[in-house]
Amino acid sequence: MYDLVVAGAGVAGCMAARRTAEKGFNVLLLDRASLDELGHPWVNGVEKSVFKRVGIEEPSGDEIMPSPAAFLTISPSGTHRLESHSHPTCEVRMREFARRLLDHAIAAGVTFAEATPVEGPLLERDRVRGVIAGGEEVPARVVMDASGWRAVVRRGLPESSHIPLEEGARHMVTAWREQRLFGQEEAQRVPEILGIPPGIGINRVGWRGGYSTLSLHWDPQERILDILVGYKRNRSEESAGEFVRSFFQEKGLGGERIYGGGGLIPVRRSLDVLVDHGILLAGDSACMVIPAHGSGVASSLIAGELAARTICRCLEEDDVSRENLWEYAAAYQRGRGALMAYFDIARIISERLSEDETEKLVGSLMTPADVEASLKAEPLKLSAKNILQRVKAFRHPVFAYRFARKSMAAPRLKKVYENYPARYHPQELKSWREEVRRILIELGEDVDS
Repeated sequence: MYDLVVAGAGVAGCMAARRTAEKGFNVLLLDRASLDELGHPWVNGVEKSVFKRVGIEEPSGDEIMPSPAAFLTISPSGTHRLESHSHPTCEVRMREFARRLLDHAIAAGVTFAEATPVEGPLLERDRVRGVIAGGEEVPARVVMDASGWRAVVRRGLPESSHIPLEEGARHMVTAWREQRLFGQEEAQRVPEILGIPPGIGINRVGWRGGYSTLSLHWDPQERILDILVGYKRNRSEESAGEFVRSFFQEKGLGGERIYGGGGLIPVRRSLDVLVDHGILLAGDSACMVIPAHGSGVASSLIAGELAARTICRCLEEDDVSRENLWEYAAAYQRGRGALMAYFDIARIISERLSEDETEKLVGSLMTPADVEASLKAEPLKLSAKNILQRVKAFRHPVFAYRFARKSMAAPRLKKVYENYPARYHPQELKSWREEVRRILIELGEDVDS
């Protein structure tokens, strides 16, 4: 029997597996992909501050893509622009970074089984006692579901579990990012055809509904175009990958795709409950993509680190009950989870903005400092008082006032998450959920999960 079985060799899974193995425990890490296919072939913006926090080296060399000299946040029509020169994130090539994390986990003593899909949990009444993988029972004292948005272990839990078993499609974002290399002759036409300045990253927000982005960065020296597209899946039958292909066709541009990919991402606050008897959730299976910038890498690193601390203590105490594992849930929700909840309010508000309202937001209320704060995953300096004090806000005072009132829900929800129950108790959890529910209902949000 293994001490820990981890489903999914992504960021959270590798982090938790490594830290647990470093304490001398027997850890098995499973992934449905082969070693050569491991890791998403795309680039994620990751807050630079997180690497020191979890004690790993910041990505470098082939693991990163150079950042633009400056960023322009552009309104849907292109009329309003905000320029920022800060670089609080690094652009991480996930396939290379994930492989480094896996190598470190294996070096720490983790057993890695590639091309071994996990089908679900191994249950003994209401407790997880391992996983079913490759058609075989794999017993374990504790299991981590880090299998991504498919959440193969979570979805097989008994209905009596407090963990939400299903996650609604309404939270799914379709995203795609790729880099294309252009020949010398075609490269001369790229900036003119796309209308983008060389070396400057542009980010058009709200182009397909309130919560959507289309980012482009042209590097004239390397002759590489970086494109990132993301929008709510229910906004269009067209996936982000299909949009990108159509985009190049319509622009009459070819180029060679040298890196990239995409898929579905659950974007919302983290799930309310992250543990049950014998199981913990981390990464996309727990909905840990922060709505501020659509990346879950920093959240997953933090979750993996926190989970390993709790797992090691619980294994030493020979108690992997929901009550004992709750320490991880409380630590995550009171910290990173509170930030996610804060920015989830921004997501909810932005999703409901019309194109005209998004124009007003970028042109009247937002500042470059707000953009930088979002990339850093730091609370924005928004209040009814300071929004109305911004000179530009007086162009649209009624909109500014209404936006400010709704935005006040963000610090309120953050405070509720900072007071997440420190221990498992059904009544305390119910009361906490009711507080969350009241705030979200005020914004018209569906709070089924």
